[in-house]
Amino acid sequence: MFSEYIKLTGRGEKGRRPLTLEESEQALTDYLNGDASLLQMAVLLMLQRVRCETPEEAAGYIKALRNKIDKQWQTLDADLDWPCFAGKKRQPPWLLLAAKLLAANGIKILLHGHMTVDLVKYQVESACPLLDITIADTPAAAQQALIDNGLVYIPLSAYCPELIELLALREQVGLRTPLNTVARSLNPTVAAYSIHGVFHKSYEKIHAQAALLNEEHSMIAFKGEGGESEINPRVSTLACGVTQVDGKTHYIEQDWETYLADFSGAHTEVSAEYLLKVWNKEMIDEYGDAAVITTAAVVLKQMQPELTQQQALEKAKLMWGARNV
Repeated sequence: MFSEYIKLTGRGEKGRRPLTLEESEQALTDYLNGDASLLQMAVLLMLQRVRCETPEEAAGYIKALRNKIDKQWQTLDADLDWPCFAGKKRQPPWLLLAAKLLAANGIKILLHGHMTVDLVKYQVESACPLLDITIADTPAAAQQALIDNGLVYIPLSAYCPELIELLALREQVGLRTPLNTVARSLNPTVAAYSIHGVFHKSYEKIHAQAALLNEEHSMIAFKGEGGESEINPRVSTLACGVTQVDGKTHYIEQDWETYLADFSGAHTEVSAEYLLKVWNKEMIDEYGDAAVITTAAVVLKQMQPELTQQQALEKAKLMWGARNV
């Protein structure tokens, strides 16, 4: 049966077609249940990668993987789901300071990711201990961290280990697969809000359209700095997502103007130590300030749609300036 999915996707130009949402969900479910080999799954993913996965294919894969996640994770009291799967190279993960800032202002945040997706980059998880962000392996430990600090990080191995072998295909074949899109979209605690960073333009629309198909409550996706879920304040940003109005999910787009016009600062030291110095006000970093403020503003706008973008930016700026160290 699985070979039929490969045939549908890989036939000649006139015969092939994308999988439907139901077909992609069943295909990945078959693999996860042991009814297809890793080779078969890899071939299907590569065929989809060549032409770019469709929102329907992504949505189906998301459904299949969510069915493998222990329902205990859904008992967590998290407001915001924040996937971190890209890592950083030119800048440290300022998103962690944005997350700390929002958590200090009452938003309960679940960060999650996988250390070995891109070994060349500095991984977000490695910065968590020095920044006093708990890394939890169980729902109970994660819930306690949310109670204590309003912020926790959970590794992929804790909630969906089945995905790890599939993500490792990128290292073996040298190309991302549709599951690099899907990994960011799992939202293991079913938090009402979610923020996604993408590496390539146009993928923000795939994330949003997949969320629309799966009737998510509210998510926002954008091309982030280095592909991470963090605004690059030196460029304008198109954010695509979904929101619910009167119980129905609607697709949205937002254009965020460049926050740091004509800024020509050099690349910054990529380390948790540097982030901690900026957080503690021992060092001033104009780019870092802007990255934190703009990233936090996007979240505030998402969670409080009545705010204008300028109001969200001003609120984030005030919060950042008033942070307790």
